[in-house]
Amino acid sequence: MSERVAYQSISSVVGSSHYRALSDDALKDEDNAAWVLGLPPGVKQAWIDRIRWIRIVDRLAENERIEPHERRFSRFMEDWRRLRARGILDPSCPFAGELAAIRALWMRGGSGPDRGTGEDEMARRALAAWDAYLLALADYHAPSLLIRTMKDHDTMLMRLSGHIFQLVPFLTKEHWDAAGEFGRLDQFFNNLRDMQEDADRGICYLPGEELARHGVTRAQVISGRCVDTPGYRALMSSWLDEVMPALYARAAPFIDAQDLHPSLQLMKEWSLRRYARITRVFRALGFDYRRFPARYWAEVRRDLAERRQLFRAQPV
Repeated sequence: MSERVAYQSISSVVGSSHYRALSDDALKDEDNAAWVLGLPPGVKQAWIDRIRWIRIVDRLAENERIEPHERRFSRFMEDWRRLRARGILDPSCPFAGELAAIRALWMRGGSGPDRGTGEDEMARRALAAWDAYLLALADYHAPSLLIRTMKDHDTMLMRLSGHIFQLVPFLTKEHWDAAGEFGRLDQFFNNLRDMQEDADRGICYLPGEELARHGVTRAQVISGRCVDTPGYRALMSSWLDEVMPALYARAAPFIDAQDLHPSLQLMKEWSLRRYARITRVFRALGFDYRRFPARYWAEVRRDLAERRQLFRAQPV
């Protein structure tokens, strides 16, 4: 009988907690992507590469907020723009390996692919989505961020996770737009899950026009004083009963797609279960985002522990 390989966490291979930033996202990455470790080796590596690249730049952008003098994200952007425009990669830059891998996957000779094949078309699209995501990180990690309108909010959802979901491997052009809409839905749930964490950082992603319509202020959300007010409860009722279903409807072409790559199908199913868990816990707590983290992450830890037990129980 062979010796069982130790259980490996996704956070240990994508840099979840290696970079100092505003929060430790290791548990989030387990909640989002533990399913990746069950994929066949080649498929798994393609997913791990993308997740790691996204995690790195997200960490660097967060880091720039708390240690702006270090300019880690700014230096990454300088290296990326040099590579993007001139094909030059400094081997001494901290993320030369990751940038070289991105160049090999999505670029040809330091510029966007231009051969006109379907594969090259997807590489061009992915490269544009990567550029757009980097710009979004710079904008949405800016101090004193204000989301003023529902249109601004919708744009934010797309510019963040919408573009992330267009970077996933094995995506075809037929599902390109639909993947962006599924990403928009994903960002909605990330923001809902992280309301207390964001409030602790002085951030409120709820649009100002919706807050004003319900008589709630940004300062009340950040302090938590809004939770027991009728206006806040009405706002969150509309958020889950009107805004959320509208986002699900927009994402329906991806949710209903039956011809996705098996790994994309697994990602979709895992994500939908996570969205359902977030919704259930949020409603059960009466929309009290102050109490949400303790309840939600306890459930995640329990689910992950059960997954590890199943792994250990499998025959070798």
